[in-house]
Amino acid sequence: MDHLRPTGLFSIVIVIVIILGISLPARAQSVDEKIENLQQQIDELRILLKEERAAREKERQEFQAVTAVQEKERQEFKQEVETIKSTASEDRWPEAGFGGQYRINFYNADNDTNSVVPDTDDQTAARIRIRQNVDLKFSEQFKTHLQLELQHTTDNVTRTASRRGGNSTNVSVRHAVMDYTFSNGTNLQAGLVPLHDYYHDTLFSSDWDYNPLAASVIIPLGAGKARLFAANLDEGAENIENDDFVHYQADYSLPLSGGSKATVSGTILNLQDDASVGSSDSFHYNAAAGITLPFGNDLAFNGSVIGSWSDSDLLGTTDDASGVALLAELTGSAGPGDFGVLVSYASGESDGTGFLPPMAFAQTFGYWGYTGILTVQGPTDTGFDFDAINISNNGYGLTTVQAKYAFPIMTNLDGYLAAGWFGNTDASGRDSAVGYDFLGMGTYRFNKIFALDFGLDYASLNDSVSGYFQGVQNGGAGSAFNQAVGTERDKWALFGRLQAEF
Repeated sequence: MDHLRPTGLFSIVIVIVIILGISLPARAQSVDEKIENLQQQIDELRILLKEERAAREKERQEFQAVTAVQEKERQEFKQEVETIKSTASEDRWPEAGFGGQYRINFYNADNDTNSVVPDTDDQTAARIRIRQNVDLKFSEQFKTHLQLELQHTTDNVTRTASRRGGNSTNVSVRHAVMDYTFSNGTNLQAGLVPLHDYYHDTLFSSDWDYNPLAASVIIPLGAGKARLFAANLDEGAENIENDDFVHYQADYSLPLSGGSKATVSGTILNLQDDASVGSSDSFHYNAAAGITLPFGNDLAFNGSVIGSWSDSDLLGTTDDASGVALLAELTGSAGPGDFGVLVSYASGESDGTGFLPPMAFAQTFGYWGYTGILTVQGPTDTGFDFDAINISNNGYGLTTVQAKYAFPIMTNLDGYLAAGWFGNTDASGRDSAVGYDFLGMGTYRFNKIFALDFGLDYASLNDSVSGYFQGVQNGGAGSAFNQAVGTERDKWALFGRLQAEF
C-alpha cells in the first residue's frame, strides 16, 4: 500500500485543481452580474425619482392655480360683502356720536380809564356756554355734523325764560354740515360749514364763528390737495340784488420732504359798498403763500406773506386799500416746556386803507396771537374781549412781537406765560403804539375731559386800538377806534373757565 500513496495524493490534487478551475470563474461571473443588477436598479430608481419630481411639480402648479382662483374668489366675496354692508348701512339707523363743550366762564375785568376818576367801568360776570354736537355716519361715504349752541348767558336769574327783566335762553345752530366723500377721495361739504384759513387764523377762523352757508370741496391733486369754497356770509334782503356778502376761496397745500408743507391761496370777497356811497357791489382780494419747515428736535418754522386789495367804496374812502402782511413763527421745546415766538407785520394807512383780512369785513376774530386781551385765548374769549384786534388793526397797520411758554408745574397742572408788544400803527392823530399785553394762566386737568383754567392778564392800551368788532365798513376817516384821541387805559382781567370738552 505504500506504493499507492503518491498516486492517491496526486489524484486528490488533481480533483482539487479541477474543482478550483470550475468554481473561480463561476464566482467571478456572479459578482459581475450583481454589479449589473445594481446598476439596473439605480437606473430604475433614477427614472422613478424623475417621474416623482415631475408629478410633484405638476401638483405644485395645480395647487398654485387653485390657490390663485380661491384668492380671487375671496377678494370678490370680500368686495361683495363690503358693497352689501355699505348699501345696507344706508338703510339702517346710522352710527351716532355726541361730542361737545360744556363751559362756565367767570371773570372780573377792570377797564380803568386813566384820566377818569372814579373808575366806573369794571365788569364782573359768570356765563355759561354749551356746544353739543350730533354726528351721524350713514356710510363710509356720507355723514352729517350738527352743532347746537347755548350762547353765553347775560343774566344769572333764569336760564329758560324772561323773568324779572332777564334774557331768555338763546339756542342756535352753529354748524350743520352734509359731508360726502367720492370714490376718488374728493370731499364735499355743504351747509353751515366751519371755515378757517391756512395762515395761523389771521384771515378768517371758524373758532370765532366763521361758519357761513357754504359749499366746500377738497380735491386730491397731484401730491397735494386743493380746496375750493363759496360762502354766503350775509344774504341781506332777498328782493335787493346787490346786498350780499359772498366769500370765494381757492387753496392748494403741498406736502414736501421731511414733513414740510407749502400753501398758496386766493381770496375774493364780493360785498355791498359802504352805505354812504351806494348800493352796488365791490370787491376785496387776498393772495397768500406760506410754508412750514420742521427742523428736528421739536423746532419748527411757520411763515407766510399775504397781500390785500380793496375797492375804496367798501371803506368810504377816496383811495383804494392795499397792503401786505408778513407772519413768522418759531416753535420748539425748551427745558420742561414748549415755547413760541411770533412776529407779525401789516402795512397801514392813516385812513384805514392798508392791509385788510376778510375778518375785518366780517367784524370777527381768531385765535391768531399768544396774549389774552389784545389777542385772546379760549379762557379770555368772553365778555371782556372787545379790545382784541386782528392782524391789521382794521387797516391802520400793526406790528407785533409776541412770545409764549407752556410748561408742566406738577401732576395734572400746567402753566402758560405770554407777553406781547403791539404797535407801528399809522392812525391819523393817534399814538403809533397800540400797547403791551401780559398773560399768566394755569390749567388743572381733573381728567382728559374735565379741566379748570384760571389766570390774570394785564394790558396797557393806547388810543389806537381798533377792536375787531369795529371792522372797516362805515369806517374811514379814523372813526373805528375803541377810545378817544389821547386816551390811555390800563386793563386788568382776573378770569377762570371750568370746561368739559369731549
